Amino acid sequence: MDPEVDRKDIILVVDDDEDIARFVEFNLRLHGFDVIHASDGQEALEVIERQRPDLAVVDLMMPRIDGLELTRRLRADPMTSALPVIMLTAKGMTVDKVHGLSAGADDYLVKPFDTAELVARVSSTLRRNKEFREVSPLTGLPGNSRIRREISDRVRHGVDYAVGYIDIDRFKSVNDRYGFVRGDDFISALARSLHRAVVAVGLPPAFLGHVGGDDFVIVCAPDQVRPLTSRASSTSRSRPTRSTTRPTGSGASSS
Repeated sequence: MDPEVDRKDIILVVDDDEDIARFVEFNLRLHGFDVIHASDGQEALEVIERQRPDLAVVDLMMPRIDGLELTRRLRADPMTSALPVIMLTAKGMTVDKVHGLSAGADDYLVKPFDTAELVARVSSTLRRNKEFREVSPLTGLPGNSRIRREISDRVRHGVDYAVGYIDIDRFKSVNDRYGFVRGDDFISALARSLHRAVVAVGLPPAFLGHVGGDDFVIVCAPDQVRPLTSRASSTSRSRPTRSTTRPTGSGASSS
């Protein structure tokens, strides 16, 4: 099993109100999250130094460092700039929501809130953040974590599948001669050709991922391999590529 798939998400709850903090922690643990607690923004920064959470639920009004200042500091630090933050605000205080979102919060919860809303907002914010992090900024295709999960899902479901690995021969020479900007254009063009080929093969839907650089992965049904690779070869503007595809049995993994 992939440890990244099985690991529980860690939620940092930052609130000086012990009753609210315990309420949030109890309900998040009940729904499968791990929870750590800090009483104010200063303690939160110290906790994050020791253990990196996947999301922070932050109260707006706290002693020492409040929620707004904590969020600003998290966004200013490259190590925590991508940490999703949900701000807790007082009922009816629209200005608090605006300030929180302006400081960099991803979402907000208005007190009092119920368990269903709490879990829904935490889950949706985590999902959006993971989807953003798992997408290649160059091609817009899913990255390594999503590729591993796709293969794991097919293994778990017991379906026949094939894995194709595509890279560009002598790509370093392209970058050396034409520069990295042209090289990125080259990779983007290949990604578009592969995407058109994946769409063209129809159902069941094939999966296309971008490992990084000039490396791509396709996961599809075994009988889709030939039409997919033929289509990709015929539509690609980048001729010096090679594709190595190996069908695997039901439930088998690839290396």
